[in-house]
Amino acid sequence: MAITIQDQPSTTYIRPAFAPIEYLISSTNTAQTGFKIVCKIYLNPAAANTLISTQSISARPSSTQAILSIQDIVKSFVSSNYTLLDGDTVDVTTTALSYFRVVFQEYYNGALQGSTYTSSTIPAYNSSPTYLQFASNKFQDYQIATSALEKNLLSGFSNHIPVINAFSANDKWLKVKTDQKIQLQWLQRNASGNFQVWLRTLNSSFTALTTSVLDLTTTSQNYFALDVGRQELPDHTWSVTPNFTGAKYYAIGIYDESTLELASNAYLYEIDECDTDYTNYELHWLNRWGGFDSFVFDGKSKQDVAISKTLAKYSVDRVSGTSLSYTTSAQRTRPFDTSLSEAYSINSRLLSDFEIAGLEDLSTSPEVYWNSPSGFVSVNVSAQTYERKKSEDGKVFSLSLNMTIDNSDKRQW
Repeated sequence: MAITIQDQPSTTYIRPAFAPIEYLISSTNTAQTGFKIVCKIYLNPAAANTLISTQSISARPSSTQAILSIQDIVKSFVSSNYTLLDGDTVDVTTTALSYFRVVFQEYYNGALQGSTYTSSTIPAYNSSPTYLQFASNKFQDYQIATSALEKNLLSGFSNHIPVINAFSANDKWLKVKTDQKIQLQWLQRNASGNFQVWLRTLNSSFTALTTSVLDLTTTSQNYFALDVGRQELPDHTWSVTPNFTGAKYYAIGIYDESTLELASNAYLYEIDECDTDYTNYELHWLNRWGGFDSFVFDGKSKQDVAISKTLAKYSVDRVSGTSLSYTTSAQRTRPFDTSLSEAYSINSRLLSDFEIAGLEDLSTSPEVYWNSPSGFVSVNVSAQTYERKKSEDGKVFSLSLNMTIDNSDKRQW
């Protein structure tokens, strides 16, 4: 064989699009005149099989090997999907993944030569773990599968434990408002799995009130999402209607019917019914794992409107018949291009260590929304640095952020 695909991305896991996706290729013909390897990248080869890029790579000096990197191509063909922007959903929503493969062929002596060689087909999704999280395979912990235990859902918060019982005040309970919109997303990496969503409501003493099951039946390799806000949970098709009367906490996890074990960790929420005199700012953002988190900033806030004007001078005289007319209301200098940009300074309550860690993705996220009284509004968070305050025994400091509404406004002129 002239071409050998020596190494390529594993098909066992769904690939983060913003992490290395590379192929190691070798050839026995690298000494030929003008040698290159032509690489054609295809999107969704099992369906449309769309050619999205053609590249050529050369062998590394003094070797018979070449490396093809396709992450910059792949990340242009994956996108985020946050169904909450279009309103609440009932039960689980599914988003198909994007699939990719590469076809290799040699080129030398001025022409394509020999046979084509096809890589494995790999799935990819919109995720950007750090290099350390990728190289250490930590990203694999955010994909559930049959017989794979204690995996994470696509959240940047670590408010979870490996069981859905034996709760205590020492667990990491993420505070959520009673009317806060929340959605959990997860990746199923294997081709099939018989999963259920389990929901357990608890009172202030951590006594279970109800255990409800939402049967997902047999599902395939995909991206899944479920609205899990306090107001939205009762609307789903549970085996038992969840009881929130007297509820202070609730826990959610993915259960594997084939192993009778949790396929994911159980995520823990504390219902925050504390009133505040300040305006609540509920922010939603795309995290590094490809899911969306939400958090309510309920501390003191401030709104600023930046005003930009372009001024022009006009003549104040007016012609009235055969006379010049002057009035006290004549406007000599007039703004003819006035734009407005709204910015907000917002503050959180006192936070726990795990909340400080989870909010880091808000400061770096490319996609942030404010659930305003007018609906979801795109905003930009202007933080240039993020200070990870730490505490060994409870609460740390509040978090202050500045955000600007993405769309500026114009005044009439």
